Order: sequence, then C-alpha cells, then structure tokens
Amino acid sequence: MTPKNTLLALLALMFASGLAEAMYDAAHMRMPIWWALFSGLLANFLPYYWYRLDSEARRFRRSRWMSSAVVGVSPIGIPLYLLRSRPQGSRIGSLARMSGFLVLMLGAMIVGALAFLVMPG
Repeated sequence: MTPKNTLLALLALMFASGLAEAMYDAAHMRMPIWWALFSGLLANFLPYYWYRLDSEARRFRRSRWMSSAVVGVSPIGIPLYLLRSRPQGSRIGSLARMSGFLVLMLGAMIVGALAFLVMPG
C-alpha cells in the first residue's frame, strides 16, 4: 500500500462514518459498539500507517516520541512531523496540503451523511 492509497482509505472511512451516522440517526438507534471500535481503530491506525510509509520513503528517522504523538495526538503530531521531515522551502506547502486534506475528510463525512439522506426509501 502506498501513502496515497492510505489517505484514500482514510477518506473512504470518513465517508462510511458519515453514512453510518446518518443511517443510525434516521432510525433513532444507537450506533453499534463494534462500529465505534472498528472505525476508531482505523481512524488511529491509518494516519500512523501513512506516517510510517511516508517517513520510510523520505528516510526520516522516526523517534518513539514522534510516533506516539502521531498516534495519540494526531492534530499536533502530524503537522510536527511534516515540519521536521520536509525541506526548508516546502514546509508551508505541506501544511497547506494537510489542511486541504482535513477539509476533504470533513467533506467526505458530510457527503456520506447526505448520500444516505437522499437515498429513496
């Protein structure tokens, strides 16, 4: 799996999460615990897996603290990784692309919810 495919899997997870959220809300049901655990596990695993693949491709030496930050506090750990692993001139661009990807993730979740709401039946 490539880093790009990992990011696509994360977008698919956000779409599925939005779809499931809308489905259970419309039925006035609670979301099953297995889905919450599964999606939570994937939401933590996929960014770390991307980090591992990206750091290996860039030959960036991963520290234990950086890996812990990426898994435990992703909103801080991933931008910190991007700042430390990118060359001087492309750091702002990488943060801008990350911000754009966060907007895409939010959009995928919203599209998933809207996709359920416009389904017939």
